[in-house]
Amino acid sequence: MGGALAACESGGDPRAFNPSGPYYGLYQFSLPMWQAVGGTSTPNLWPAEEQTYRAQLLYQRVAGRWQGQWPHCGARLFS
Repeated sequence: MGGALAACESGGDPRAFNPSGPYYGLYQFSLPMWQAVGGTSTPNLWPAEEQTYRAQLLYQRVAGRWQGQWPHCGARLFS
């Protein structure tokens, strides 16, 4: 997990913030999803490595059903 998904979701910026969600960080986590995988504060305050770790946990938690988490960019997980 990583580069292509993060580039699509946030332009590869670990500090990204999308106020229309709101979504945060490399993988544009919502706060409930971030907290569901053990994250604290907001994702964009954590280093990229931590965000990637939490995104991997989320992917495992949804048993590979990425469409609900990353509907626009999730296919990039496999590129």
